[in-house]
Amino acid sequence: MARKTAPLDPKKYEQDEDELPREIVGEWARDKYARLAKYIDISRGVRSRFVGKGNAGASYIELFSGPGRVRFKNTDEVGHGSPLIAWTQAANGGSAFTQVHIADADQRLVDATLTRLVRHKAPAQSECGIAEVTVARIIPKLNKYALHFAFLDPYNLGALPFEVIRKLADLNRMDILIHVSVQDLNRNLLRYLEKSSSPLDAFAPNWKQHVDSDRSIEHIRGKLFEYWRGLLRTIGMSTAEAAELVVGKTNQPLYWLAFVARHKLALDFWEKIRHLEQKRQDEIF
Repeated sequence: MARKTAPLDPKKYEQDEDELPREIVGEWARDKYARLAKYIDISRGVRSRFVGKGNAGASYIELFSGPGRVRFKNTDEVGHGSPLIAWTQAANGGSAFTQVHIADADQRLVDATLTRLVRHKAPAQSECGIAEVTVARIIPKLNKYALHFAFLDPYNLGALPFEVIRKLADLNRMDILIHVSVQDLNRNLLRYLEKSSSPLDAFAPNWKQHVDSDRSIEHIRGKLFEYWRGLLRTIGMSTAEAAELVVGKTNQPLYWLAFVARHKLALDFWEKIRHLEQKRQDEIF
């Protein structure tokens, strides 16, 4: 007998008008969506040099895609999730991606996003599974000479092993926008420190040999991200000097958006568009 699939969490998902699931997101999600759209827009000139007949192409990759549609919590406002925002922003700007690769751990969310992308005439392909599995399936489908942009938006640190970033970074023209969960770190750092193994071991391998766990929580948190940034340099990638702190309604830190790239032009683009509201900026590195 086939095992029944548990229903989607009703606190996180509901049915949209097209009878597919949509995600319920906080007001803070507007910040990451705005920055994503702005980066897609500012990079359209470079992307246009890779698209068109005879060129290598340009890909968009998202390993935590969700269902592709959202409703902002405590409002009736609905809209596109990040995969649809990225595709429509690029297409409307006259420099559409030639490949769109989406993945998620839940097949129902993958199917919903794929259906919605296809409706918008996106050249979309999908995978289902955890990020370290799906990234290994997606990379062989990419042209190593193409321009690539990945958006990594996991719910917690444990969902984003550094190995995922390492595999993406094997492609020379790869820019990555990463959601790093401050909320997870604030809530669970003490518990992570007490365990012999924790999600931090995958997020920042060998961190215990480089971060003094006898110091204050604030010191440990800062040194942990400093070490993580150093790991990026070992694989030929750099982060922008400032990561953007996204906060909740009561100004509680939720996550940092860290932009990672190999080439200076991409980092310059991010510097030009990263600012939204001054109160939401926080230089942590």
